[in-house]
Amino acid sequence: MSYALLISYDITDDDRRNRISNAPAAQGARVQYSVFEVTLPMKKAVQQLRGMLRKLINRDEDQIRLYPLSAPVSRPRGFRRLKQQAPERSERASDAGQRPFPSQSRR
Repeated sequence: MSYALLISYDITDDDRRNRISNAPAAQGARVQYSVFEVTLPMKKAVQQLRGMLRKLINRDEDQIRLYPLSAPVSRPRGFRRLKQQAPERSERASDAGQRPFPSQSRR
């Protein structure tokens, strides 16, 4: 039986964050900057990953969350991530009362 997890973290130190991100990145897929989907082959592997992460964090400053998923990460047929579509460029500009590209300077 495989174990699917969603791992998220909030790490204050850049070097520590980079070291910590290597563990789930090696065993799963990054879905956001500090969120991973991981499937491990057995419960012992989950315990080993948890132990490794526990050793790397500063418990006073950092947070790591491991959430069990009910289905394996290898998405069954027909399953999709839901994404909110960004509004059209002209709608964003008119809604905010700004030019379509506010980062560009006027000529």
